[in-house]
Amino acid sequence: MFDMSWMKRWQDAVNANGPMNWIGKHFTADFLLGFGDKNFVVSFNKGKLVNVTDQIGPETCYQLAIRGPAESWKKFVQKVPPPMYNDLWAMAHPLHGRVTMEGDQKVLWQNMRAFFWALDRMREV
Repeated sequence: MFDMSWMKRWQDAVNANGPMNWIGKHFTADFLLGFGDKNFVVSFNKGKLVNVTDQIGPETCYQLAIRGPAESWKKFVQKVPPPMYNDLWAMAHPLHGRVTMEGDQKVLWQNMRAFFWALDRMREV
């Protein structure tokens, strides 16, 4: 499920979404998204998802890594996710520990609305 083809479809869904033009107009950041053993670095520039890569090495830069089991992400991307899989905060709750965040969380807080809006587009893929 979470391969480059799927990620490109997500990229298209994010970039075709009208509200991202104004919600994300200041959203420029690089994130590592980990779906089980598959990792991708996604780059946003002014609300556009400009790059997705799975070619990650020691020189690859990103501000925040968000990793979780592929099974958790599969529940998250359902049209109507089950409880505790409906958003990133629910999945990262300390009692559940399904998703971890490592790095500069300030970039997440500064761009939370746009980033969560982009993540919600995963349900359209």
